Amino acid sequence: MFTSLWTTSGVLYYKAGAPCISSVEYIVESMVVCFDLRTEKFSSVKFLGTSCKEPTLVNYNGKLGLLMSGDSTYVNLERTSRSFELWVLGDAAKHEWSKHVYVLPPSWKNIVTETMRIIGMIGDEIVLSLCKQNKHLYVIYYNVESKMITKVGVQGMDVYRGCYLKTYLNYVEDVKLF
Repeated sequence: MFTSLWTTSGVLYYKAGAPCISSVEYIVESMVVCFDLRTEKFSSVKFLGTSCKEPTLVNYNGKLGLLMSGDSTYVNLERTSRSFELWVLGDAAKHEWSKHVYVLPPSWKNIVTETMRIIGMIGDEIVLSLCKQNKHLYVIYYNVESKMITKVGVQGMDVYRGCYLKTYLNYVEDVKLF
């Protein structure tokens, strides 16, 4: 099952995993499947060995990145979360990843009021959205260079209070009229 796609230089990437059960916990053998659109060949890149974490595929300076919470087992972040992890694919053939850790500032606890889902990245900003709208709808931007957090409120969504949300980045609508 795949949950997100990302493409660059004619290669389509998506997450895949095979569930396995250890004696301690349920874990997932994680990998990224690569499909070269020119040669029509599949390959795969393993990451992190086995993991309970659920990463989000992102574009990090033109390279494939896997973004996840630094201290929870899910893609979600809480008020108590302390960091993000970003794994950047350096060499797909050698399965080489570089790890970047972004520590959240102390103000994080005052800004975030509910569970946040990592949506992706736009430029140098990690974008987070509420999992469920219980009160006021907002989106969080965390700039990895300046370490600044920006909270942006969204108005006119009160009718969806109590609903689970799905947020998409870089939405483009084709408005050509025929």
